[in-house]
Amino acid sequence: MTPGLRYLSCLRLSADSDGSMSIEWQRGVVRHHVSSPHLSGLLVGEAEDTDVSGSLSPFKRPQLGRWLTKRADEFDVIIAAKMDRLTRRSMHFNELLDWAQRNGKFIVCVEEGFDLSTPQGKMMARMTAVFAEAEWDTIQARILNGVQTRLENRSWLTGAPPTGYRIKAVEGGKRKVLEIDQDFYPYVEEIFSRIREGQSTHRIARDFNSRGILTWGDHLRKLKGEATKGTQWQSTIVNKFIRSSWVPGLYTYKGEAVLDDKGDPVILPEAPLATMDEWTELVDRIKSTPKQEGVSTGSRNSAKSLLSGVAHCGECGAPFTSLMDSGYKRKDGTKVLGHRRYRCSNKFKGGDCASGSYIRADILDAWVDQEIRGSVGQWDMYERAGKGPSQARELQETKARLAKLEADYESGKYDGEGQDESYWRMNKNVSGKVALLAKQEEERANPALKASGKKYGEVWGVKDQEDRREFLRGYQIKVYVWGKGVNEKEAGFVMDLGDIQTMAQELSISLPGKKKMRSQWISHNVPEEHRFKFIKSAVSH
Repeated sequence: MTPGLRYLSCLRLSADSDGSMSIEWQRGVVRHHVSSPHLSGLLVGEAEDTDVSGSLSPFKRPQLGRWLTKRADEFDVIIAAKMDRLTRRSMHFNELLDWAQRNGKFIVCVEEGFDLSTPQGKMMARMTAVFAEAEWDTIQARILNGVQTRLENRSWLTGAPPTGYRIKAVEGGKRKVLEIDQDFYPYVEEIFSRIREGQSTHRIARDFNSRGILTWGDHLRKLKGEATKGTQWQSTIVNKFIRSSWVPGLYTYKGEAVLDDKGDPVILPEAPLATMDEWTELVDRIKSTPKQEGVSTGSRNSAKSLLSGVAHCGECGAPFTSLMDSGYKRKDGTKVLGHRRYRCSNKFKGGDCASGSYIRADILDAWVDQEIRGSVGQWDMYERAGKGPSQARELQETKARLAKLEADYESGKYDGEGQDESYWRMNKNVSGKVALLAKQEEERANPALKASGKKYGEVWGVKDQEDRREFLRGYQIKVYVWGKGVNEKEAGFVMDLGDIQTMAQELSISLPGKKKMRSQWISHNVPEEHRFKFIKSAVSH
């Protein structure tokens, strides 16, 4: 090697705790080599990557990747104490070697003693990289087998317990398992119950804060005898808890459910907080209602309006916005308080709506409340089984992973010692995941209807305004308003029952002995010419 070259020290550690391969040990080896008399090199920088896997490409590592892509003109040689500090993948090593050749750089691995300026040195380096990769795969297989064994007997691996659980030592302290934290479980049950009733997570969070209920983090601190931080409940905390895969006890790795040899998800606690079906239903209930065009659901006015995102102008179909008028003074000087009103957003913004509906909010709200209670309020309440999020994209990606895995096996990539067992375990996991996702997508495409055991009116009656608004929007109920009805002194209203009528139609078809129901809508003081403007195939209430 030519004396006086500029060296970049490459340091890497998967977990900075191994004394035999510590960062300091690597640094010492590199510095001793660079300063040796026959080199007298100049160490210009260090690319130190800790907690970085050897399977990651050098070009994607936080520190080394930045030197390679943005600072390549500042060094001549990449030096590492051992080859596996550069990478454990032969493909990545070849990629780095090709890059070095194109850019006029050298690579030095001190312990292996490679001189990559010669063809023989390059050949030996490539062979060593292949053996290093095989060794890494064997290590990973041993680790996975050890973890799999612990998962098979439902042992807790490491870390703090997830929300709602506590860690319990069994078998004389040799094994740890997850069980439900009975002190916190009443709040978990309350959250589930209120979500099923249709209450918003905002409302649950506000109520828990008013009652002084500790969040999970503060609950754990209290159990340890530590001072609590006074963390407040928020809607995001409740939502995150509901969506957590730990509710049904699913063990995940890097965001993916770990599967057993039968392809079923690994359920770690013997008694999880909820079943898979219950969890899917809960997640489905907290899905945000799609925002409708022209409706601002986050404004102060919207928060005070029952029919935000529900009421529309009958003339043009534009959504209503709400405002508070200023009131007026009587001749005797008495102040008359103003009223909240709904108005056509199209007309208000200077659009092409001819008349623009405009009505007091309390009148329209009272009519909707009355009709919900007096009509569909008497019906048995049915709900769609939780559909959950679409898995189509993940299913496609998992099928592609399985195809690549099988192609790699056919090409002999897993012929090394100990790699065959690793391949078949991965094949079982990925194949099982394909089957599971395919089943979930099939069920999602055909969600079943189930009776809730209540009437719509019972559920409506216990909700506050915020939850009633979400009820209307969740069932895609819409209200249309005309400024003048049959009686021109009053407004005309039409309420489309949305998904409630759709489910009623499905039930009348699927349940034996039931007469098929026509589409349902409710109207008040609406002229004949308006009745079918937005509602098709309808019958009058």
